Amino acid sequence: MPRYRIQVAYEGTDFHGWQKQESPEKGSLRTAQGVLEKAVQRTVGEPVLVNGASRTDSGVHAVGQVAAFTSMNEIPVDRLPMALTSRLPDDIQVARAWAVQESFDPISDCVKKGYSYTINHGMPPDCWPPLFDRRTVYHTPHRLELEPMQEAASRLVGRNDFAGFANTNHGRESTIRTIVDCRVHQAGAHRMRIDVAGDGFLYHMVRIIAGTLLEIGRGHRQPALIDQLLATPDRSLAGQTLPPEGLCLRWIEYPDACCGIPFAFEET
Repeated sequence: MPRYRIQVAYEGTDFHGWQKQESPEKGSLRTAQGVLEKAVQRTVGEPVLVNGASRTDSGVHAVGQVAAFTSMNEIPVDRLPMALTSRLPDDIQVARAWAVQESFDPISDCVKKGYSYTINHGMPPDCWPPLFDRRTVYHTPHRLELEPMQEAASRLVGRNDFAGFANTNHGRESTIRTIVDCRVHQAGAHRMRIDVAGDGFLYHMVRIIAGTLLEIGRGHRQPALIDQLLATPDRSLAGQTLPPEGLCLRWIEYPDACCGIPFAFEET
């Protein structure tokens, strides 16, 4: 049967994450997967299951989420993004679509993923909290120094035990992950963006990395803290788990293509 891969973007503020969820008190919660699955079913005219590559948390955004579904019907892939988006609410869109092999699995076939975390930093009158993009940018009143954050970020690259950068209830058998790139760059006069790419991430891992780099940028800790955390994983040594609004799933790479927006350090 025909199988389709789609690239999905969503502003995650009003979603309870990607994965479908049921609440004993509220019933079905509003999730990106749930909303998208309904739109796909209306489009193809049959029940389908839509699987996603990354289970983003409540409030986390995406421009490069990847999902897949199988249908009994042949659908022109050039028309599929518009057909689906026209049936979706304003905070989620389907950007691209591909016809793929029946065996394609958005999770197991993934090679690596890229996330960004955007921070607005400073106090009025020099720097006000974000207004128009306040739902997609985290604000701290503390002025951050770029160079120590950049040095610390570079120390994260490699294959290491990232238990110190994960919540204690991460639920994974192994905390070994490979970070292939991690950089901090200026994204405006009072704005920084952390870009990190790897073969997989633990629960809250990117938000804890961002919180740790923030502490280093404030001058409260030194870049060598990263080496200590990787050598002796201890969550209590790392920074806070920053809120979800600054986090965005940028892209997901597969052997045949890269979906989403690759690193573009000049972006704001």
